[in-house]
Amino acid sequence: MPLMRCTNCQTVVDATTLDPTCEKCGSALTLVPSESQGLKRGAFDRNSIGAWRYRDLLPAVPDADIVTLGEGGTPLLAADRLGKEFGLNRLMLKDESRNPTGSFIDRGVTVLVSLARSRGVRGVECETTGNLGASLAAYCAKAGIETNIRIRRSIDREKLYQMIAFGAEIQTSRPGRKDEQSDRRTLRATAGNPYILEGEKTTGFELIQDLGWKTPDVVVVPVGTGGHLAMIWSALQDLVHSGLIESQSCRFLGAQSIAGPTSGGQSKQRSSQAELTFAELEESEPGLRRLADRAMHDSGGQAIENSAAETVKAIGILARTEGIFAEPAAASVISSLKSARDERIIDRDEDVVCVVTGAGLKDTKAISRIARTSTPTALRDDYDLARLQVGPTKLEVLVALAKGSTFGYDLWKELSGSRSITTASVYQHLGELEGLGLVRRSGVATVKGRERVLYRLTDRGSVFLEMAGRLGHRNR
Repeated sequence: MPLMRCTNCQTVVDATTLDPTCEKCGSALTLVPSESQGLKRGAFDRNSIGAWRYRDLLPAVPDADIVTLGEGGTPLLAADRLGKEFGLNRLMLKDESRNPTGSFIDRGVTVLVSLARSRGVRGVECETTGNLGASLAAYCAKAGIETNIRIRRSIDREKLYQMIAFGAEIQTSRPGRKDEQSDRRTLRATAGNPYILEGEKTTGFELIQDLGWKTPDVVVVPVGTGGHLAMIWSALQDLVHSGLIESQSCRFLGAQSIAGPTSGGQSKQRSSQAELTFAELEESEPGLRRLADRAMHDSGGQAIENSAAETVKAIGILARTEGIFAEPAAASVISSLKSARDERIIDRDEDVVCVVTGAGLKDTKAISRIARTSTPTALRDDYDLARLQVGPTKLEVLVALAKGSTFGYDLWKELSGSRSITTASVYQHLGELEGLGLVRRSGVATVKGRERVLYRLTDRGSVFLEMAGRLGHRNR
């Protein structure tokens, strides 16, 4: 039976379930490394490519119960053009967007779902802002395990569409909601699950093998929950402990949202666009944050803060120079890299690896954000770009909002009088119009005990309607 240590109070306990938390303080647990002396590098070279190549360093799962979609085995790419832009001679990108559902978290979910199938788990529940739910839905679909996912209002719709496609049951999470009692064979999963964290270590194992069993000088990783950064650091300690590498002197830099909770590190004035937050940067588990802080401190690294505007710009820089389209949380490593160079935290000739954790198509609002920051701001100059994304229904929404601010539910009642449309579809159109900058949320009110969002037309939206009326909306 594996031993686990609390990330907060350091209590060591026996692990009897797949979803344990510390009984003393309720914090996340991590597995205590087991004895793995005698491992040889050649054994990993002979194993098949992917996360399960490192099964000797992972929790034991019977071969027949392994649930895999081909996660891991992601490329480590030389980034010469990006490096030249930032004045770095040896920059590399570990592209985790190539994982099956477009996120590094597939590496952890394959381990948890494999263990779940081996123990006869019938269902998995989770609450998520996106990537965790999409990954669980995919792997549970492969395993024949039911998935129930509670989503937050901040979820990116593209991740929601993934969950729906994989057959997950979706519910909306409400503030103050009390969890119902689950069947004893239902597993509750969080980003801090110790078995998910163990799988995330394979990013570190793989990176070091990619580099010929040597460590780079610097690794830049999004902080997020703190788990992935902490586990890559832990993976390097495991490799030293097992004798696969002699030592490690790699500094860890954590890319962190300026709008979220702060760790130690560089302080930066808030951007005027600080209201643009990104869901995957908002998830947090204090114990994992502490592990990430410890990893940065002990390695001689630090956290680097990013504003939303800097992160959006970084998405475009990465795509334009290296052909990788990353979601905002993943692209934050690029804006952190620039700050680290500007502040001389990284030297020109150091070996630097940025871990790009997720694909940009998981947040297509990023496309319109890039368009608004990389093209002329006058709507008349990019009207053709906007009109391609505004069909007849969206135009009706804009016309309705031109009459005054209103709630999404009231919009649905108005639109449903002339066409068959669901409330979910109305909110989808509102979200996409928000991404285009044509609509914004102007407030929240409680109506009959339910929280409702008030929407209004932006100045950009008003100009768009003016242009559409004068030129004729050619999408019709």
